[in-house]
Amino acid sequence: MLDQLYPCEVGCRMKPNEHYMDYTGSSVYCQSQIEQVFDELRSHMFGNPHSANPSSSMTGEKVEEVRDLVLQYFNADPAEYQVVFTRSTTGALKLVGETFPWSKSSTFAYLRENHNSVLGMREYALEAGGQFKAVNETFVEAWAAEEECGSNLLQLTGPDGAVRQLQGEQGPVYNLFAFPAEDNFAGVKYPLRWIQQIKSKSTDSAQWRVLVDAAAYVPTQPLDLSQVSPDFVALSFYKVFGYPTGLGALIVRVDAAEILRKTFWGGGAVSLATSSDDFHVLKCRPADKLEDGTVNFLDIIALKHGFAMIERLGGIRAIQSHVHALTDYLYNQLSNLRHSNGKPMLRIFGKHHYPTAKDVQGGILNFEVLRPNGSVFSYKTFEREAADAGFHVRTGAECNPGACYSYLGIEVGCGWWGWCSLCC
Repeated sequence: MLDQLYPCEVGCRMKPNEHYMDYTGSSVYCQSQIEQVFDELRSHMFGNPHSANPSSSMTGEKVEEVRDLVLQYFNADPAEYQVVFTRSTTGALKLVGETFPWSKSSTFAYLRENHNSVLGMREYALEAGGQFKAVNETFVEAWAAEEECGSNLLQLTGPDGAVRQLQGEQGPVYNLFAFPAEDNFAGVKYPLRWIQQIKSKSTDSAQWRVLVDAAAYVPTQPLDLSQVSPDFVALSFYKVFGYPTGLGALIVRVDAAEILRKTFWGGGAVSLATSSDDFHVLKCRPADKLEDGTVNFLDIIALKHGFAMIERLGGIRAIQSHVHALTDYLYNQLSNLRHSNGKPMLRIFGKHHYPTAKDVQGGILNFEVLRPNGSVFSYKTFEREAADAGFHVRTGAECNPGACYSYLGIEVGCGWWGWCSLCC
């Protein structure tokens, strides 16, 4: 089926002998998907959903239909989860960062292999006087395996190394753990069982909430929110089906939304406000309260055509199987490339070689090109020559310094920072 669909759905936009392979950067839209989007735009009058006229009412109804569709796609109970539309995964992460109830006793723990946009959330924790800790997979596994509910490897320590006390806090201290379901650098998939294991570390005085960055995961893997219960899930829709861009979502548990502390408010986020007094009443529903201004309603309505395209391709599980087969085949081919002296041509990152690769490795193949003597070939040169040969690929750190530096063996220390400041 794919051999028949590709030429008319995607290949018609490519030059002869060109190959698009940057699917983690962005998926590609299908011709029929875009035609359906514009057919709907040509045949309907859409208006601002914050009005009550016929075009606006219809728009509001269609936006709500798409919210329900997103929840259905991830098998999320609407009594437990809400969809908050954002401009991107980064926008969703920023929203959590700026509204999370950080305090001087809070800890923001995150897997080292997170995207820059997760790393940037630590500034909110630091601004509130809290601390952050970047941890690796081995650390999280040990932390998650601890049996005692109240104990954990993340001691709340101050700058002097002393364990910080929780005295003076109003209510429980809120801590946040963030990890990618699949990292965007090497495509390693991390255990979703961590979600409940970390949340189980909560006590009456210290709560742990869990955020999952699903941006690289959900385009090719099923995420079932009836089986796992993260407090926050961040994603971008263009990474799933190419169009529309500039639209993402924060899928938030209703009980987690209740602890968020919103400062700025605007547009339709309020039910009532005055100009002369400091008085306002936010709307009750998390989706209404957390979305400031008019939502990107035309692009939101276009999402249903992307989801319909996934169904025409057999659904997400068919996509998962197809991507795994392609990844496994390509890995086997690339890993066997050799120079004339028998030395390997590539060093491939990730867990492709694991016997359990299907469970722990996604569809990303990231590698270094090696010279016959084992030294590394310039990635910028490779990028140029690949482009000349018709390959659309991505190179560099992929906005994931933790994973990149770890695979390359780069030690981040005082000397490294000094070099960086000189270069900048």
